[in-house]
Amino acid sequence: MLNSVDETSKGEDPAQGEDRGKEKGEARSGGETSPFPGVQLNFPVTFDLRIIYVKAEGPDIVADLEGIYKARGVPCSLIQGMDIPGSKYARMGSRLTFGSREQMYGTYEDIGKLSYVKSAI
Repeated sequence: MLNSVDETSKGEDPAQGEDRGKEKGEARSGGETSPFPGVQLNFPVTFDLRIIYVKAEGPDIVADLEGIYKARGVPCSLIQGMDIPGSKYARMGSRLTFGSREQMYGTYEDIGKLSYVKSAI
């Protein structure tokens, strides 16, 4: 993940910007909130999305994820999972590239609608 997080805006001190005095999670310009004051996410951004899901309910997780990524126009260069025999849960990882904040949030929203998904980070 290169050049995706910029702790300061154009080398400026984050305490001098528009977020000065804002507390963690407080609204920023445009109505957005951030748990990381002074950190800005720059797009496009590539990272590994991790999903924890209920194995018994998600046998089609790969097809479901591929459908979401295709519908959202999100390039995915890798999907792989890990299963521990006898466990209730499994994990799946996807290497994704998001072109915009809206595309990223929409993808997370769609994944969250899969009933067998317990977390996506």
